[in-house]
Amino acid sequence: MPLYASEHEQLRASVRGLLGTADPRADGYDRALWRRLCDELGVAGLAIGEEQGGSGYGPVELAVVAEEVGRANLPSPFLTTTLAGLALAAGGEDVGPVVRGDRLATVSFSSDGRHVVDGDVADVLVLVGDTAGTVTVVELASVVRTPLTTMDLTRGQAHLDLADAPRRTIAADPDRIAALAVTLLACEQIGGAERVLEMSTAYATQRVQFGRPIGSFQAVKHLLADMLVELELARSAQQHAVALAADPATTAPELDAAARTAHVACTRAFVRLTGDAIRAHGGIGYTWEHDAHRYFRRARASAVLFGSPADDADRLAEHAGLARAAS
Repeated sequence: MPLYASEHEQLRASVRGLLGTADPRADGYDRALWRRLCDELGVAGLAIGEEQGGSGYGPVELAVVAEEVGRANLPSPFLTTTLAGLALAAGGEDVGPVVRGDRLATVSFSSDGRHVVDGDVADVLVLVGDTAGTVTVVELASVVRTPLTTMDLTRGQAHLDLADAPRRTIAADPDRIAALAVTLLACEQIGGAERVLEMSTAYATQRVQFGRPIGSFQAVKHLLADMLVELELARSAQQHAVALAADPATTAPELDAAARTAHVACTRAFVRLTGDAIRAHGGIGYTWEHDAHRYFRRARASAVLFGSPADDADRLAEHAGLARAAS
């Protein structure tokens, strides 16, 4: 059964149309565009219950938006604000300002305040796993921030001095937040990988060498075919993880295994396809003016955004060991 229905494709078209108005070469996020995404499409509260001011949808709708954000390589706090907002909502916090776009929330899976994604612009921080099995909230109004120079020009980071910052614990599930984090990141990666394949295919049909489009050369055909296979294999893992996240009957170990599998597969695919896209574009692909390097930078930075895929592979090995023991 397909993951996406007609209403999801309508959502995709709406998001893609709005993102088409963004500056594709902006390094910082566009506040005006973020407000439009919140006001017109409700992206910040898409999976938050209607009783808390959200739209009451779920992981499938989040996946659609995340894919489009990745496809556009958009400088946006969508990923972090979505995750933090879901944690705040689960903990019974007032998420109205986050849903409306009045406040930006971010999330970190480390308690030391180092390399916090969107920490340079966020108003509130959700620390997942601050201590064993807890989720805590830190208001950032008085926290000293040190913005960082990052490889990914579209996603800011900062060191936050949390030494004296007051914290409050909320009743949110850290394991589910972590699984959703890598699942939505995988969706972003699929969107970006799909776009660089489209760019490469279009260039191969337009660029003429020795009187022929370079796409007619066997080496280029094989490169593009290998890119497509890598993308579709990763997409299968990503859609499986999204489907399990949307199913209330999914157990925590099942969700964790599917999310980590998607993280490993989609990270590998995005890194490979962005590198292959540069090669497919030849000399122009190596220039600062072409967008290929921006996708490559995001791919490399995303590979370690929420932990290393190597750590996920180790965790999957543990899952496999448990499965063998259970059988």
